[in-house]
Amino acid sequence: MSDDVRALTVRQPWAALIAAGIKPVENRSWSLPAGFGGPLLIHAGLRDDADGWRSLRAGRSLRAAGSGTVGGSAAVREALEGVEVVYGAVVAVAGKVTCHRDTGCCADLWGEPGAWHWLLEELTALPEPIPAPGHQGLWRPEPDVTSAALAGPQGVG
Repeated sequence: MSDDVRALTVRQPWAALIAAGIKPVENRSWSLPAGFGGPLLIHAGLRDDADGWRSLRAGRSLRAAGSGTVGGSAAVREALEGVEVVYGAVVAVAGKVTCHRDTGCCADLWGEPGAWHWLLEELTALPEPIPAPGHQGLWRPEPDVTSAALAGPQGVG
């Protein structure tokens, strides 16, 4: 099974929002490879998405301007209280991943207009982050990282 596992590096605050079960859609400019449906390890990258953090601090919605809202950032900030924001580690596992091109269908689920929406299902947060180097694109984690991530994480939802 470890040969079927892939990982995706996500910048903060998005990785923390995914691990907390708040953000079930990841937006990408590219589709999942044909035949891949999970598991997918969510890796918190070493860099921040500065615009995402600015939106949180300013209390603005995290949605793109003019595309509707998921909810105010105040609600997201409140949900993130007590959530450890880590860098350079695997923080969650999506047991199932599906993907589709934006058609306006994910307007209430964090989907960005024109992007590929990766729907993260059967999401579990890891009880402890697993340090690992990240990579661009969809990548294969080292076997020890995969084993540790799949060894019984606690569910978020």
